[in-house]
Amino acid sequence: MAAYPSQRSQGEQTLQLERDLKTAGFYPQLAMAVFSESLYQETLLSHLVHVDTHFDMDSIHRHISALLLTPTRLILGHIDDDPRGPEGGTAARVSTEDIPLTRLRTVLIARTYENPERFRPGQLPADVVITLAWDSLRRLDLVPEACGDPQCDADHGYSGTSTAEDLSIRVSAMAEGQEALEQALRFAGRLRESVHQARTAAGLQAG
Repeated sequence: MAAYPSQRSQGEQTLQLERDLKTAGFYPQLAMAVFSESLYQETLLSHLVHVDTHFDMDSIHRHISALLLTPTRLILGHIDDDPRGPEGGTAARVSTEDIPLTRLRTVLIARTYENPERFRPGQLPADVVITLAWDSLRRLDLVPEACGDPQCDADHGYSGTSTAEDLSIRVSAMAEGQEALEQALRFAGRLRESVHQARTAAGLQAG
């Protein structure tokens, strides 16, 4: 089996994006509408959808990331549960960001291979971690503030942490399945190739 499965056509990419968002099961109609709008009719070359679910003592927090690759941009889309939704209802925070391919300085692809002494060409890894970094900006992650009174329903604003602007996504064959791993490898390979071509055309050093 090849490490990078064959690329899909534009129509297949769009249909696969819709299927992946439905499979993720996290407001798929909202996600498809917002993420598709961000394409501005550019060709979708490749994409990756990833869902993180975190549990605490009394709630579940979900986060979906969608990475959409066009000929000129990487579009990052995020949807998070917003715990400050209306009483008896739900709310979600949606954000999208455009990153020109020439701004991407790092496309790090880390793979883990089991039993490397028995490696054969074309063998897929057990997992892959894709790390992206761009410019020197910092990201502010905000979370709702609360006081110690469980009966208090006042708005206490937000608090946040400032971290270096990058993104890291891990996909494991055991956790997400081999098809998801293959899609992550396909996306990472296409993204790295596109960034190299864009930076070379712009006369920039490879990141």
